[in-house]
Amino acid sequence: MSSFDHVARSNRLKNAGGCYPDAVSHAVTMAIMLKKLAKVDGKERTAISIVALFILLTQDWGSIDEPRDIPDFIKTSGSTPCQEHAFRTYFDGTESWAEYARTCKEKNNTVYLWQPIPPQLNKFFQSFIAAQSYDTPFLTKKGKIILFELMHASWKTPRALTAQPRVRKNNFFCYFIQCTQVDNTLGAIPRVQLIDAQQAHHKSAMHYQTLDSDRIRYKIFDAHNRYLSRLIDAARQAGLYSYYDLFLKEHTVNLIETTTKKAEYLVSQPGCISQFQLDNTKHSSDKICVEAIKFGSRRSIEDNYVSEFFLKLDKLTRPPKTLFSLDNSSDRPPLMYRSELCEYYKNATYRIAFLFIVLTGARPTHSISILSDYYSGGDIAFIKDKGRYRQLILCDYLQNEIGQYLKFQSAVRKQLNSHFDMNELWYEIDIVGTPEALTSRKLRLFMHQLWPNVVPYQLRHFFCYCANSHTASEKLFDQDIDRLMGHEKLGEHLGSDFISPANFSALKAYLNTLPKRLMLKEMTYA
Repeated sequence: MSSFDHVARSNRLKNAGGCYPDAVSHAVTMAIMLKKLAKVDGKERTAISIVALFILLTQDWGSIDEPRDIPDFIKTSGSTPCQEHAFRTYFDGTESWAEYARTCKEKNNTVYLWQPIPPQLNKFFQSFIAAQSYDTPFLTKKGKIILFELMHASWKTPRALTAQPRVRKNNFFCYFIQCTQVDNTLGAIPRVQLIDAQQAHHKSAMHYQTLDSDRIRYKIFDAHNRYLSRLIDAARQAGLYSYYDLFLKEHTVNLIETTTKKAEYLVSQPGCISQFQLDNTKHSSDKICVEAIKFGSRRSIEDNYVSEFFLKLDKLTRPPKTLFSLDNSSDRPPLMYRSELCEYYKNATYRIAFLFIVLTGARPTHSISILSDYYSGGDIAFIKDKGRYRQLILCDYLQNEIGQYLKFQSAVRKQLNSHFDMNELWYEIDIVGTPEALTSRKLRLFMHQLWPNVVPYQLRHFFCYCANSHTASEKLFDQDIDRLMGHEKLGEHLGSDFISPANFSALKAYLNTLPKRLMLKEMTYA
């Protein structure tokens, strides 16, 4: 296999929609870890198990090089603001639930928000945290040394498990990272909240999407639930019951046998989990819902404003009264006729360029037009994007508009006696028939006349917003949105349209909904 094939295969494995890590082999390795934790001295066994599982869940073992790198986790009250390395228990009137402080990064700001523990671990974590004293570290210095040595020592396979497959310890520590990378329903913003931005496969994807902290909290809670369920289901099928015991001071919790009823606040709002804080200022314990924080793009625009912009473009592109048809010009002064015709053609050109951006998500700073050598009138087109060719899918409406525009362009070129060849499908033509390519600066200036303080690139953000908010029966997955936005690396999506035509049909069906959503009208040229 060539180096090209190795890189391409690696990219496909890390991409959303790739293969999840093998559940059975990871479940066996987790059984080995839990068995080692069970052998720890009883006095600190529970605290060491809590910290070991939590650091595994948050994928931080790779950054711990010595015992003092293990954080001092503490318990705080329900009225205390969320802070780094803190845990608390929250009772909503139905079930007590353990929550931990999750670090959220937004540009240059860092905030801490409460995140519910996955259901499989709640009984163990909640029982331990409820018995802890406030602001007291879970582990002593000695406990940190014991845990560090346990996690960095060689893990030999017990004789009873030698017939079962297992993974290396360092691969097991990356289980949640690998699941996060290939999860096709997680979304770009929750993904970079779970793993480091450099580990996210498409780092720029998050900058086009918008999500509030309540929806992020739900997405992460659901993702952790699914990733742990894979391991526990595999352990159940492999009969690893005796290895999945977790020891509290007075009783044992078995991860395979435990069934947990979710608290009401975790399921009361579809797709959202709110954060609450106790208010003790008036000698009461009122639960206050904390306002959600917005993460991601601030550049998206609302549907009605986009529709209004294209309505203005349509009115601007109507032929002037002095220009009834392209053939009705014999009694008009040539210069006046050319000037009116060029202005009419210019408006039509900018209209098709803006339609192209909003209906394909193309970057208006790189390619503002389809390459003429790579377009034959179908639903597949190519542009030059960041120095390479990028494939686009065109909706039926855009195909028809491009066809009508090209007929109009041909008639205009004939009238202006323009015989120059251009590599782009649409471009300006001056009164002497010389073509001029569109540029991002020209687009911005033209758009500013109709829509001040808005730039063409915001139409690309709007395109991504539409894809993320699409709620039809065939919902778009993360991989589909990456494909539509042009977020891909070497080896991704190559040949996928031919291997999986159903996926192509789903993308085309979605794109065909955009013109109706924006109430776009067909253009008839004079």
